[in-house]
Amino acid sequence: MFKASLEDTIVAIATPIGVGGIGIIRLSGKEALAIADKIFVSKATVKPTRFRSHTVHYGWIVRNRPTPRRCPPTRCRKGGKEIVDEVLLTVMRAPRSYTREDIVEISCHGGIVSLRAILNLALEYGARLAEPGEFTKRAFLNGRIDLAQAEAVLDIIQSRTDAFLKVSVHQLKGDLTIELENIREQLTDIYTELEAIVNFPEDDIDASGRRQIARKINAGFRRVERLLESSEHGRILKEGIKIVICGKPNVGKSSLLNVLLKQPRAIVSDIAGTTRDTIEETAQIQGIPFQLIDTAGILEPRDLIEKEAVKRSRLFVEGADLILFVLDASHPLTKQDRDLIGHVKDKNVLVVLNKCDLPSRIETKKITEAFADKRLVRISALRKKAIAQLEDAVVENVWRGRVTEPDGILISNVRHLDSLKKCAELIKTACQSLSENFSLEFVSEDIKEAVNYLDQITGKNIDSDLLDKIFSQFCIGK
Repeated sequence: MFKASLEDTIVAIATPIGVGGIGIIRLSGKEALAIADKIFVSKATVKPTRFRSHTVHYGWIVRNRPTPRRCPPTRCRKGGKEIVDEVLLTVMRAPRSYTREDIVEISCHGGIVSLRAILNLALEYGARLAEPGEFTKRAFLNGRIDLAQAEAVLDIIQSRTDAFLKVSVHQLKGDLTIELENIREQLTDIYTELEAIVNFPEDDIDASGRRQIARKINAGFRRVERLLESSEHGRILKEGIKIVICGKPNVGKSSLLNVLLKQPRAIVSDIAGTTRDTIEETAQIQGIPFQLIDTAGILEPRDLIEKEAVKRSRLFVEGADLILFVLDASHPLTKQDRDLIGHVKDKNVLVVLNKCDLPSRIETKKITEAFADKRLVRISALRKKAIAQLEDAVVENVWRGRVTEPDGILISNVRHLDSLKKCAELIKTACQSLSENFSLEFVSEDIKEAVNYLDQITGKNIDSDLLDKIFSQFCIGK
């Protein structure tokens, strides 16, 4: 990764490969404008090197290809060169650009042939193909953004819900960075104070002085702890919640899946055992991403296929964040129902009594006894009745009664979470060392190491291999 010189001018297709109305080729580096001079002819016949920054120009991408002498003049030529495509060319001069280098963006027609032709021309005139994430890595290395903001770019691209998009935008704006810098400053002041006492023993402090330092350290710890407390909600918004729909055959699991997805994804039939394998789909409920898994209701497999389906269903049940346990309210409990109740009752379960549009025959008392602390929701998947109440119950279960606005700072990145946990542990150790009258050198060292973990998040202190790994997750055009 990134072994080639960062002094190179890089180029990449910045839009998804395929057929579209518009495609974009992006160049960045000191030769970006010079390369544009060689492949672009503006309607005003002015060279890109003379364009003002942040301006857009209409013209043509052209290539040198001599016309045979006997061929008549053609409209597919400009200035004696063959026209590749009609385009808009945007110039953004350093340092007021995404990478803080000269950037040229060429907006052409979105066909793959046109995009590749323009890309190949840029490569022919001296650009090199960008590595994955290299544009954003240059933005980081050139000081335009820190590492946490760079990772927010990837989160914005991969956001699956409006709520997580808001979280990512706040991180890109620098909200997390500002809070980390404030904590860092607080801990650095403590470290400086401790080092002064260690280096000048005549300024040693008494018990009241130690308590005062302990209060300062605890204030920093509480700020780190607040960030850590947000991580569960951040993870939910980023990764989604794995919901397994569980129940015996023909209780309406597939109908419920289709209703929650708002599309006919699963085959619905009165024949028991229609679903012979798990079905996985992603849905958004009140801004939260969910991975919905419809399991096969088969308990006694009749063949190898059904045996594998039962095995998969059990694995998904074990790994679920939430189980929607579906029962047929129009029939009494069966042995299969009771067996499944025994299997799921100790897990995080919402009990769903389906087919409530029919006369109720189920023993509700037995269910409430088995699921004493679980919520029970009555619905009709077929009639789409009380689905909103079920969705409310699902969201309430996810947030556990706490409302978290995505406008604040939420920790959603595993790397950030790991660094914050280590930072918190070191601050905690420093407090304990202080209370047990250990040498202040030990306290000082713990605070210093805690600051280092904060710096890993923003990229002030980061291993180059880890840096490469982070940016390798990006697409080539970003």
